Formats: sequence, C-alpha cells, structure tokens
Amino acid sequence: MRNPPRRPRTSKEKTMGRPINKDKIGYGAGRIAVSRHNFTGGSEATTSAHIVRQAGNGKYVVRLDSNNDGGGPFSPATHASDEILTLTSAGNGAMAAGTFRIDAVGSDSTTYQVTNLRNRTVQIEKGSAGSPPDSGLADNVTYGIGSDRDEIAGHPNAKLSVNLPRQS
Repeated sequence: MRNPPRRPRTSKEKTMGRPINKDKIGYGAGRIAVSRHNFTGGSEATTSAHIVRQAGNGKYVVRLDSNNDGGGPFSPATHASDEILTLTSAGNGAMAAGTFRIDAVGSDSTTYQVTNLRNRTVQIEKGSAGSPPDSGLADNVTYGIGSDRDEIAGHPNAKLSVNLPRQS
C-alpha cells in the first residue's frame, strides 16, 4: 500500500531560523543581558533581566535576574514571572507592553538597538545613509558579549562589530 502524496503548502509559513546558542543566554556572568523591558501589566523598566529561551522568531522568554534561584543559568526551569516578550527597537518611553530591548555599542562607539538575535550575528536597527549599517538598511553584524569583538575578515556582512550588554 502506498502513502498518499503530500499536500503542497499553500502559503509561505514563517519559520524560526537557527536558535541562539544557549551558552549566550540564561542567567550568569558573561551572558546577554536585557537592557530595558516592559512586562505585561507593568511599566517600562531597566531592572536586571535575562533571556531564558527562544520562543519563536523575535520572541523570547525573559526573566528578572532576582527570580533565578542560583542553581544554574536556567534554574528554575520555569518561574511564575517568566513572560514571552518580543524584541523591539522602540525608544525609551515608547515600548509597548510585552516587549524588551537590547542596546549594543558598536565598534564605531554608536549605540544600536538589536532587532534580531542569531547564533553568530545580530541584526541591528537601520542606520542613516552613509553610516554603518549602510544605506539606511538593517544589517547583520558580529558581536561580543561584554567586550568588543574584532570584525571577522571575509564575513560579507561584517561592516562593524557590536558589544552586547553583559551580566556581571
């Protein structure tokens, strides 16, 4: 007996790309810190927080540092205050509920908002024409956590490198 043929996909589904490396998220020294967050039912704040896991394209489970029990970078596995937040580049005072922001400092000393986290690169906000990133387009850049990373030679999109905020 033969299997019936697959039904072709009728619409382009948005799928999550490669997840971010777990060594770069979670609670602890040397991991990515959240710069600003706006939990649902709360207000915009800069209280120390971190990413627990990736929940989808541009969506991450975020937890306040004070709610980690010290048993490791992802301990406890879940917490009542964990919330799925969307990464945004909105400015101070303009963040919607359910969003968070990561500010990165570029090798050119400019502060950029991260618009997408990837395994080895981050996408940063659009720049003005003639400044990195070029031509007013969002760009992929290499990154270090807590310190500037040298640009990778031969990387086609490495116009600059950025320093993501680091938990201490």
